[in-house]
Amino acid sequence: MILKYISDSDISYNPALGTGQIQIKDIHYVSHQKRTTAEFCNLLDKKFLNSKKGFKQWHDYAVQNRWIK
Repeated sequence: MILKYISDSDISYNPALGTGQIQIKDIHYVSHQKRTTAEFCNLLDKKFLNSKKGFKQWHDYAVQNRWIK
């Protein structure tokens, strides 16, 4: 299965894993959810923003990595 098609309920962002790390809740039991690459990126942003790190940290990474022009 392609990573971007793993359902949003099966993907979590765990700040304890380090920057840019996502976690699959149970790799043996995942659901399929069709989405575009842009939708997957938005999902990852949403998961990060809902984590303990929040918008300020996301914005700092975005500026540092030139995601925002």
